[in-house]
Amino acid sequence: MDTQLNRNLTLILTAIVLVASVTLLLHTTNFSIGLCLLTCTFIAVVLFRDYILKVDLHRRTGVLFLVSQQALALIIWVVSEDFFAQVYVLILIGEFTFHHSRNRSLIFTIVSYICCLLSLWIFKQFPPYEQIFFTFPRIIEYFAIFGMSFLAKIAFQQKNQLARDNEQLRIASIELERKAILQERTRISREIHDSVGHTLTSALTGLQTAAHAIGKSHYSLALEMIDRTKDNILSGLDDVRTSVHLLRENLPSHPFIPELMGLIEETEKLTNVEIACEIDTTIPELSPMIELTIYRALQEGITNGIRHGNSTLFQFSLTYDSAYIRFMLADNGKPPLQIVHGFGLNAMNERVADVGGKLAISSHNLAGGVTLEITIPYQAKTIERSEQLV
Repeated sequence: MDTQLNRNLTLILTAIVLVASVTLLLHTTNFSIGLCLLTCTFIAVVLFRDYILKVDLHRRTGVLFLVSQQALALIIWVVSEDFFAQVYVLILIGEFTFHHSRNRSLIFTIVSYICCLLSLWIFKQFPPYEQIFFTFPRIIEYFAIFGMSFLAKIAFQQKNQLARDNEQLRIASIELERKAILQERTRISREIHDSVGHTLTSALTGLQTAAHAIGKSHYSLALEMIDRTKDNILSGLDDVRTSVHLLRENLPSHPFIPELMGLIEETEKLTNVEIACEIDTTIPELSPMIELTIYRALQEGITNGIRHGNSTLFQFSLTYDSAYIRFMLADNGKPPLQIVHGFGLNAMNERVADVGGKLAISSHNLAGGVTLEITIPYQAKTIERSEQLV
């Protein structure tokens, strides 16, 4: 039970007990020292239970306290012969109902009423016939207290459940927001890594070529390579800006196949590598995510081949059948002893997985170097579009 609510209920019930006790002692015509002592005992039990022992009424000890208080309340009722003594019993019914199950509370209510009738019958030989109508209708009071307490418990449980659901929803919302931010950061880091890495690798290769040309007094070639490198850096800067702001959405003004060819041609000009490509002209329109995955995979594959394998020749193919888009990039560079997935390859693998594809990297082909293969199911486009519509 909520601590604050429990404290408030305890204060309210204690106040009702005190007021009922004072009213009983002032109202009863059978006032006596014995009745006063019994009433003070009842009050003492309530205070001792709630403020000293702080008994949990859900447990067996709490049930024993409630039953003992019920017996004491019945004794006070018999001694006083006053209606106000029933207030004690009604309070106990409310407390029991609020802390226990419906069936147990119903039994406690029925037993309380039966005990009241038996007490009157045993000690007072039952009221005169003309006063019986005061006794039997009071069953309504008992069950009214039971019903109100049970409804209060249901309302409290629903309030608690709603609070728990709201808290879970708040936590889930925070977690979803955190994941969204993390995914967005990951996407941006991928874009910047791929675009900047490719740009810097191409620029470095171009500057090395220019330096070599200067060393052999081929100044015109050196100036040409420097100009190309400058243009490449400016293009890379624009690509970074696009990555940060738009994460390179596939716009109508940037057709996919010409973009791939542009990347290949620009790389050949700046790095003096040869890229033999075969692109299936029957490839249908792809979703932006698939196009971006293929573009970045080609960019990262060429960059890794030049940077880590000193590759001078690449073979690239992009084909399509009725079920899959197949990407293959092989180079003639020095094959690594062990393929280690750094940030670039991990980012590529995540991109491929996001569109439902598979990535395979091998370094055991006949021409040496590394072969990068990606297979993407064509239906991934349909799935992605459905998600966008939702």
